[in-house]
Amino acid sequence: MKKLIFLILIISLNISFSQSIVPEGKWISDENEMISFNSEYDNKSSLTSKIRSDDFYLEVFNDTLSFQSRYYTSADDYKKMITDRYDFKIQKMTDSILTIKPISKFSISFFGNDNPVTFKNQRFIKDKNFKFEKLVFHTSTCFGSCPVIHLEILKDGTFKLDGTYYKNRSYNSKDTERSGSFTGILKDEELKELNDLIVKSRITTFEDTKGNMFCCDGAVKTIILYHNGKRNYFKAMFEPRLVQELISFLYQIDKKAELTRTDEKFEFEK
Repeated sequence: MKKLIFLILIISLNISFSQSIVPEGKWISDENEMISFNSEYDNKSSLTSKIRSDDFYLEVFNDTLSFQSRYYTSADDYKKMITDRYDFKIQKMTDSILTIKPISKFSISFFGNDNPVTFKNQRFIKDKNFKFEKLVFHTSTCFGSCPVIHLEILKDGTFKLDGTYYKNRSYNSKDTERSGSFTGILKDEELKELNDLIVKSRITTFEDTKGNMFCCDGAVKTIILYHNGKRNYFKAMFEPRLVQELISFLYQIDKKAELTRTDEKFEFEK
């Protein structure tokens, strides 16, 4: 009985250690590689390299993060689960910095080499010198109920919006209340949130979007950003995970401010 209690205690300690070592949130490298630890969805997490982005199950073994792709194949009539392990050894971990080294063939292949990669917690990504001037946002139609949005936000928070929205995810039922041309203004806290999302998305560091796929029936998102006397142009059908939170904010802009409907015909920079 004592041996059983001792064994349970050891197992509990090991589980507690494993759980405590797992970092939280999103972590970004200088090359915009990213790790997202998401404990809300059955310990699923994601990895993003310069050329790939995938979701994984995550297990922790002492100082090793094991991102796992689990699947079945027809080779054995889907009887045995196959696990591909993308393993990384933790070399350094603080509240703001995480350095890991690829140590399995899958993790080395994912990042292209076995060099250590240093990530910064997204919460600590700041730019005191960032000066927002203007943002233009466009979305296209898709094979479904994607809203079509044309939006311009100025540095004082005032914006103009031309949007076509649909009810209940049906492209056959237009939402007449949300659709049309409007003017509005973001409150100070919402304007600050937008500035923070721009900085944390690192969208100002994306130099070229020509390689993005425009092959399918998804909505194309375009962001034209003016800041610090500079202009950044971003266009993608399948945007990087880093930019998704910013794009989600822009999609919901009509719910974040008091709008005034207008008959004015807006012109937006393309």
